Amino acid sequence: MPTPASFRLLTAAALALAAACACAQPLRFAFSELEPWKTRQGGQFGGAYTAIVRELARRLDRPLQIIVCPLKRCLKMLEVGEADLVIGVQQSTERLRYLQYLAAPYRRTSSDRVFLLRRVDARRVARYEDLQGLRIGVKQGSEYFDRFDKDTQLIKDAAPTAEASLRKLMLGRVDTVLMPQDQALALLGQLGLHRDVEIAPLRVPDPTPRSIAISRASPLLAQLPQLEQAMREMREDGTLAAIYNRHYYQRYRVARHSVLID
Repeated sequence: MPTPASFRLLTAAALALAAACACAQPLRFAFSELEPWKTRQGGQFGGAYTAIVRELARRLDRPLQIIVCPLKRCLKMLEVGEADLVIGVQQSTERLRYLQYLAAPYRRTSSDRVFLLRRVDARRVARYEDLQGLRIGVKQGSEYFDRFDKDTQLIKDAAPTAEASLRKLMLGRVDTVLMPQDQALALLGQLGLHRDVEIAPLRVPDPTPRSIAISRASPLLAQLPQLEQAMREMREDGTLAAIYNRHYYQRYRVARHSVLID
């Protein structure tokens, strides 16, 4: 029969083993494409946001498991605890019900929401009211700004990706496309559409910070202090700035003065 001292040693060893096993569990990243921040080409996953999650997993000493899913499916997996975290998903009252957003953001502000038009199109979108009667390209499952998201009078044409919406615009299947300006600049450059597409005068600022979200049903929530510390250190040691420089400004040849990403 084990003595009290040996029992304590066995208990401590079991707890240490359990902790080690927990740390070895993969960090399950719910991944839905979000050009240019989360990209997938064949079996390669790229983009600045993907790089941020990879670095976060490295600092937590956990392997990364990327789960590919459409945005709606990703959110459902997070709700029921089948995935641990997501990045690039705007905070909302409904999502706060099952997601815990980190206090330490990966971006201090978001980009203006802008409307893209074909340059050959004579129409003008300078006021919100100018959107009436237009077919507006949006990404399926995305949220943009309250007035637009709740407006049931507008004609919204959903596509699986922002790139697909831009292609619809060039084919005349939608009249305008709504997306964040930073995303628009990268995609226009990538697709060679700078001469064919312009940004309309109407823009909606979005000064809110952006943070990684953790599923409230995930065991990862127990590591919230470590997650917060890791994100703070990534900003303080210049890791975030280096990621944005390599995976956004240099990758898509976007001029730094045209859009601020911090």
